[in-house]
Amino acid sequence: MAIKDTVRRLIVPWITSEAFLKLRRRVAGVNAVLKRQPREILYFHRADDPYCQLLVQVIPDLVARFNMPIKPLVVERLPADMYPDPERYEAYTIIDAGRLARLFGLGFSGNATVPDRLAVGMANRFLASKQEDPDFYAIAEEVGAALWKRDLDGVRRLCGMADLGEDQLARNEATLRALGHYASATLYYRGEFYAGLDRVDHLERRLRDEGVGDGRVSFSSHRYWRKALKSIEPIDKTETVEFFFSPRSPYSYLGLCYIKELANAGVSVELKPVLPMLMRGMKVPPKKSMYILLDTAREARLNDLPFGKIVDPLGEATWRALEMGYMLMDAANEGHIEPHEPLEFFLAFAKGVWSQGIDGSTDSGLTKILASAGLDGGWLKQSVSRELATQRAEANVNRMFRLGSWGVPTMHVGGATMWGQDRMWVVVEKLKQDGTPAADPQVSPQPDLERDRPSIQSV
Repeated sequence: MAIKDTVRRLIVPWITSEAFLKLRRRVAGVNAVLKRQPREILYFHRADDPYCQLLVQVIPDLVARFNMPIKPLVVERLPADMYPDPERYEAYTIIDAGRLARLFGLGFSGNATVPDRLAVGMANRFLASKQEDPDFYAIAEEVGAALWKRDLDGVRRLCGMADLGEDQLARNEATLRALGHYASATLYYRGEFYAGLDRVDHLERRLRDEGVGDGRVSFSSHRYWRKALKSIEPIDKTETVEFFFSPRSPYSYLGLCYIKELANAGVSVELKPVLPMLMRGMKVPPKKSMYILLDTAREARLNDLPFGKIVDPLGEATWRALEMGYMLMDAANEGHIEPHEPLEFFLAFAKGVWSQGIDGSTDSGLTKILASAGLDGGWLKQSVSRELATQRAEANVNRMFRLGSWGVPTMHVGGATMWGQDRMWVVVEKLKQDGTPAADPQVSPQPDLERDRPSIQSV
């Protein structure tokens, strides 16, 4: 076990480094030339993925800007173990797609709801039969618009009743698995995946570096929230942002960095630490773990944050972080330390285990973390009991579930729930709505549609 941990500590910093990313890209480019493969991007489409409804609207423009074909591949059956809470995930993504549509000026039904199962199957098979059609993206947008409005007559009119594209769906799903990914609404270019509108900016930068396209970066949402944060007014700071995070989540590490920027601007933040999914009996498949690791690395580089020198805090390190963190939160509430110091501790812990190679399970490691947070080493011997830490973490998870989220990082302010560290722009937007953010619409799954759905099931 010790040898395995040592090897991991040596390899992971290299795997997540910019140097290795550049090497992978060079190798992928050389292989493409040697195999005489055309320069093209693959796009994996699923009719009942709301993020796909947004992408089909922007891809024609990307094709023109990059002067490169983007080949659509329609998929339907995705691995069930990639989605730990499919009902909450599906309901949330509809709300989130509406937000992204407003941000980028795209069309998405304000009354969108979980699509009809039979209509979804019809749409996916029809679109799979249209993959080679030059007008695929316009067709997919029109079909999707009817689907998200539950316009069954419209779907039937557009798609017909024939059972088309079944074999093509299976081939596309096999391609997605072979390339090492698991989700729709993704773009793939020479060894690298870009999930949804949120990651198109990484593709834009890569192609710009290769001298392809117009050199613009049009889909960088992170710049919006920082610009808006600079103009935040005192009235916008009357709401408290609840921040749900896990010490073991690399995305939570990024989220803690961003939340500190929010706190530094004077916004009140309430920390809600939880146990990671693996310590709650849930599974994270290897393909998903690897994508998260590499995606966190490129997001960290984009935001000038250190990442990659990792000592996985799964297990004892996470327990100690929670036990000590809850004690510090109590001390802050009682006035024994400054209100910002629990956040400083959790951020120092995350930075330590995800970028500095600190073992958070040891006294020596926690001493370094406390010092980095500006806290006295005497806190090392003070913590709440594991039983109490478990109870408080479970209470936070239950609240997160009630708010409509299933995982971390999650933020909630003024009736609106945001999942993911890249939704800071939504948080700031909600805060700036005259200090009284409006709640997002609630989307409930349609009866009986969550059982044996064709879109999220084992293949």
